[in-house]
Amino acid sequence: MQKMVIQTGVLLCAWLLMSCAIVSGTAPPEDIKSIDSALVYGYVEAEKDVIERVDLVEFGKVYVPPLHKPPRVLVFDNGMFMAENIAPGKYVIAGFRSDRNHYNLTSSRRQAYQRVITIEPGEMEFVGSFNLRPLDKDKKRTSDFKVTQIQRPGEKDILKHLYDVTEGTAWQDKIAVRLKELRQY
Repeated sequence: MQKMVIQTGVLLCAWLLMSCAIVSGTAPPEDIKSIDSALVYGYVEAEKDVIERVDLVEFGKVYVPPLHKPPRVLVFDNGMFMAENIAPGKYVIAGFRSDRNHYNLTSSRRQAYQRVITIEPGEMEFVGSFNLRPLDKDKKRTSDFKVTQIQRPGEKDILKHLYDVTEGTAWQDKIAVRLKELRQY
């Protein structure tokens, strides 16, 4: 009897956690795990597509879930994204994904090498704002698209959004410092 009560309690807790995750949409950011942890952030938009996933991977590393997972990237409804607690190293944005399309940015090692982002310990790295546009509007092939770096939203706009999102974490303090630096320019 006691075993059945425990199992029912565990199932109820799991159901509550799943329902909370479904209601809230994007998971909340985690707090800073170490002094070396970095924050990577940016923005992406696509014509007639809502980007739901950004594939940020360490350059040259192979991920085999569940043993080795790529870094978690939170993507918000407005197209802004952030990856917190990134270990120092060289990274690549390998692609963007919507519910129906995969925009692969690194179909060759040469393409990947041209997009390497070096992350230093404890830094905040703005990777830019991007627009994805299909080259042939009649086709839905995501291999035929153009990535354009755009000016808006800029780093300051994205950080203002992330400041609110990271409330209650040490990231908010780091973002406040960076916003103050940007105001001086």
